[in-house]
Amino acid sequence: MSGLNISCGDFLADDKSGSAFERVLIDLPGIDGAIKHQILSSFDSAEYTVIEATLAKDLVSSIRAYRDQLVLEIGHDDYLKEMEREEQTGADPVKLKWGEGRGWRLYCSNNLLAACEQSAATQEPVVVCLG
Repeated sequence: MSGLNISCGDFLADDKSGSAFERVLIDLPGIDGAIKHQILSSFDSAEYTVIEATLAKDLVSSIRAYRDQLVLEIGHDDYLKEMEREEQTGADPVKLKWGEGRGWRLYCSNNLLAACEQSAATQEPVVVCLG
């Protein structure tokens, strides 16, 4: 099953951790809708999008706030445990993976945050690609 992968320079996020990327990006607080659209529009013509280092640095605090809010909602920071709990409710695992699941969104936000922090430190872009 395919999914989205996140990378930045020599940082490679966990396998398919970017699958909930679109939902996470849409949900990010304090980020202009035009910026979100610009990032997502690359998927219209390619199987990847690039977040330039200056933007990645600006996203760090919003991703951190989003991740922290998810942890509060879930009640813990174990995304695997939440993924399993959500699947056990009978929810569609494909829909969960692509953003409906809080566990998948937490998985994505953890890895996206790490990639954006790497980008801020190295000035290399973050790449989210289908893989």
